[in-house]
Amino acid sequence: MDKDFAYLLGAAGDAAITHRKKKGEYCIEYEQKNRHWLQDSIVPRILRTFGKSITVKKRKSGLFRARLYSKIAFEQFHRYKKNPSLVLGAGGMAKVCFVRGFFDAEGSAPKRKDGTQYRIQIYQKDRRVLRIVSKLINILGIRTGKITNSYNVGQLPIRTQENVRKFSRIIGCEHPGKSKALEKLCS
Repeated sequence: MDKDFAYLLGAAGDAAITHRKKKGEYCIEYEQKNRHWLQDSIVPRILRTFGKSITVKKRKSGLFRARLYSKIAFEQFHRYKKNPSLVLGAGGMAKVCFVRGFFDAEGSAPKRKDGTQYRIQIYQKDRRVLRIVSKLINILGIRTGKITNSYNVGQLPIRTQENVRKFSRIIGCEHPGKSKALEKLCS
């Protein structure tokens, strides 16, 4: 698996992968509050991976959207969505890029209050995918906590200063806001 595709696939943890039969459209839509993440991390990878130049547009909701129309991309993404464990067979760098993309889309690095534990969280409704992400992180030598639920959304915690720093060093983050938060948490 190519590392750019792995990142896009991970980031698709928060994307819509749709086939509009009546229109004959195959679409992958990334939607985000942060335009820069879409422009700097998603759009260039789509160009390199699928040869498609796409733009980021602001929606009425205030969110930004990057939309890729491609049957080939849809089929590749859909294959992994149906069987997320396929990612486990990817090479080492692809695994890292998948988790980085997933964290950029679905993770958080909450501000640490004095006397509280170091932690970052990854969220996802589909527990199958969250279990795969947990396995990948553990394969990379970072201990994860037990997956819990909050309002029907799974939460995967990574606790302790050592594990958070390892995550930052090995996996990293490209999302501008989350990257700053993770850096601050590790300093």
